[in-house]
Amino acid sequence: MIIEWQGIGIISLILVACMLVITLLEKILKLKPETRRKGFHMAMGLSMLALPYLFKNVWSAVVLAGIAFVFLYAIRKLKDKTPLGSVLYGVKRKSLGEFFYIIAVLLVFYLSKGDKILYSIPILILTFADSTAALIGKIYGKKQLSEGTEDKKSLEGSFAFFCVAFMATLVPLLLFTEVARENVLHISLIVGFIIALIEMISSNGSDNLLIPLSAFAFVRHLMVLTTEELRINLLIVFALIVIVFIISKVKVFSKMAIAETIVVGYLTIILYGWYALIPPLLLLLTVMTFPLPNVKERHNKYDVKIVETNVILGLAICLIVSIIGQKEQIYMTYVTTYAMHLAINSYVRFKFERGCPCIKSGVFAFTKGLVFVFVPGLLIQRFALSYVLDWKILILMVACLLGSVLAIAYSKRNEETEEISVKNGYLHLKIAAIFIGLLGIIQFLESGIIFYGI
Repeated sequence: MIIEWQGIGIISLILVACMLVITLLEKILKLKPETRRKGFHMAMGLSMLALPYLFKNVWSAVVLAGIAFVFLYAIRKLKDKTPLGSVLYGVKRKSLGEFFYIIAVLLVFYLSKGDKILYSIPILILTFADSTAALIGKIYGKKQLSEGTEDKKSLEGSFAFFCVAFMATLVPLLLFTEVARENVLHISLIVGFIIALIEMISSNGSDNLLIPLSAFAFVRHLMVLTTEELRINLLIVFALIVIVFIISKVKVFSKMAIAETIVVGYLTIILYGWYALIPPLLLLLTVMTFPLPNVKERHNKYDVKIVETNVILGLAICLIVSIIGQKEQIYMTYVTTYAMHLAINSYVRFKFERGCPCIKSGVFAFTKGLVFVFVPGLLIQRFALSYVLDWKILILMVACLLGSVLAIAYSKRNEETEEISVKNGYLHLKIAAIFIGLLGIIQFLESGIIFYGI
């Protein structure tokens, strides 16, 4: 293991010099806190572009990341005692963005395996698109996309992000690869649009982690597709936009929740397949139907965090499947996740919005999850995936579905009202996660199908 100390020293000196220069400019030009922060953000990104040219092994990058982590943590702790603290911490908001930044750069450097294009495009998007969006949104942002407690994002800032991300993908692919021009255009449009949505729904500095990792995954995935496959991907994105907007007419989503739903839909398709989109679509279509919402329910607003609590577990299963395979065997576990979310949400609707007794609410909720998500999923697995699951596992899944209804009924036994809130959303997620975890363990012990082939 050879540590390339010369490269580490060069990058470290550049970053310290940039911070000192911005501190000096702050006093001369009276720079605003957001301008200082994003100025250092861009300087840091530009210096990170040199990593593939300075380092031949990942351990040098690990050492550099460790030094940067300690340095930034020290500044964070001493921000009120050193003028350098005003560069990163003049903005009065809670964020771990600078640490996510280090982790993201290290991961992209490792995953790119020396491929300069796969490394540079995510870093370019993080460096320029994110900074441009923040500054444009701060200065010119008039049309707010965020609602309630969601992080502030503007249409102008998101559009600026899309434009810069589009160019940051287009130019390197055109100049430094053999990818056909039409394919480059398609890839740049998809990456620019989806990453702009991801930036829109990110919070607490998590965009510094999600933007580069998502950009890396999308570029790597899309570069190997044919022109026809890329056209299909564009059509999928357009179809998701149409479907989500139609659904939003029934269930009142915030604008950022709509963006998150589109992103989740696209990720689900590329990680698992088109058939994996059916369970979350059925959840969205039926949770506020059968029966239709009453007057009170029509005024409920579902924000980005509420949507997140309903899809994060399913998305995690999609990610696992993309790594280990076994799509057919795991599909009904995935379906059960969304069936439980439908049943839990339906119990809350019947019990607190419709005033039904507990037992009646439980029966209705269980039946709804079984009929509208579980059974269609079973048919897809049998006829589209040509796979028949062991009947004992199916009974176990139905028991988990029933157990999720009993768990939400027990946890809400002493409550007279229920509100649409992140706290309650995470309670629903916790219940679903416990039963899916138990289901996975039992399946593994019974037949080993989930981790077979690792």
